[in-house]
Amino acid sequence: MSLFRPGQSATPMPDKLSRTDYYQIVTSVLMVILGAIILIRSLSGTTTIMILLVGGGFLALGLYRLNFVIKYFKEKRKCSHR
Repeated sequence: MSLFRPGQSATPMPDKLSRTDYYQIVTSVLMVILGAIILIRSLSGTTTIMILLVGGGFLALGLYRLNFVIKYFKEKRKCSHR
């Protein structure tokens, strides 16, 4: 059994991103945009719990996924400077 620190992965960092990775990056950015639009539009009309949950969910999930993208590029930049 191998124990890793939080944020540490058992798989090595790939040298190049695949098409699937780029697709997930694009959908993550779109999730953030869509979540923000839903929340902003809910302010002008009737605000219900469902609108807040869906808009907040899209926004949170998109930001969560983009966090991993940012960490990947920071780690890649750090490895290339060595």
